[in-house]
Amino acid sequence: MRCPSESVLRPVTDDDVRRTVRLHLDPDHGTPYWLERDRRLGTNALEKVRSLQDAITLIGLKDGADQMHFEEASRRAPLETFVPGSVLTGGGPLWAAQTGGTTGPAKHGTWGARYWADILEFSDEFLDLHGVPRDCNWLFIGPMGPHTTGRLVVAFAERRGGMCFSIDLDPRIVKIFGEEGMTAAYDRYVRHIWDQVAEVVRAQNIEVVFCTSRLLDMLPERLGTEALAGVRAIVHAGTTMEPEAHRQLREEFFPGVPVVGMYGTSTTGISWQKPFEAEDDHRVVYVPCQPHVALDVVDEHGAEVAFGEEGRVRVWRLTDDALVPGFWERDRARRVRPYGVAAELYPWPWLGDPYSPEFTEGHRVEGVY
Repeated sequence: MRCPSESVLRPVTDDDVRRTVRLHLDPDHGTPYWLERDRRLGTNALEKVRSLQDAITLIGLKDGADQMHFEEASRRAPLETFVPGSVLTGGGPLWAAQTGGTTGPAKHGTWGARYWADILEFSDEFLDLHGVPRDCNWLFIGPMGPHTTGRLVVAFAERRGGMCFSIDLDPRIVKIFGEEGMTAAYDRYVRHIWDQVAEVVRAQNIEVVFCTSRLLDMLPERLGTEALAGVRAIVHAGTTMEPEAHRQLREEFFPGVPVVGMYGTSTTGISWQKPFEAEDDHRVVYVPCQPHVALDVVDEHGAEVAFGEEGRVRVWRLTDDALVPGFWERDRARRVRPYGVAAELYPWPWLGDPYSPEFTEGHRVEGVY
């Protein structure tokens, strides 16, 4: 494990908050959605927000109705509604992304040039911390198209000196197969995914595999680990990775190989798993990648829970191209006090064992994502 002498990440400061508010609430060149909301609520946030606590009080999503309005607008309104005019005209290229559509029609979001460059920097930092090798080929098994993860993984591989082979999948049709009881179609689609994977690993030199957490659970049974004998790192994204599944991957299926988790969405941004240590007890713990994204764990009233307690994940994204002010995710997680080798490097609260209740406790079909 190689610790960087200086991280590109740092805690969110009040200056970061003020800068973001000035950008998105500039009356002439700001973000149409947040300017209209500010007028509608009479907040006058541009004049009043001086700190993160001010932002929580004044511009944070206030209740279920406020969040629903934001979500529906992100599904139906032109994407330019959520980007500052100054960024649209002079902020560099924008990647137009969509969510997986798990909770309804897909929501739209952007990944701007400045944030994209920052992501590649801090992702390299974490991949190096975990010992993910450079100068080798990757295999991505996941959703491409409008989903940001696929584009990110291609960039990771190329930036780190390799090529990225891809197996595309459509999580939306898999969800439909499950919800409509089309068991045969679901099974055939999943088999189709693994048939393609088998052909790639048979012909190509693959040393890093990136796939969804759900597909990673399926991998030993569907493909067999002997087909991936040359793999030197496993990276996964999605919500739930149970400690026992994590232990099996590390100790039984891929002994001595780094297994690294990435957490986030196409609209809120990403964060990375802390470097693995025995103290983790195979529980997956994520470091919110501040100052770009801050993740709170809160109770039903919006107050942060104590360290070690579970609550609902609330997301703040503070980037040039997108403001997401306290979005209540469906996920729940533990609030974790930093510990171990990375505690001094990333001294803000971490996130442990995230999961989506509708998958683990309800009846929503998890599919392959």
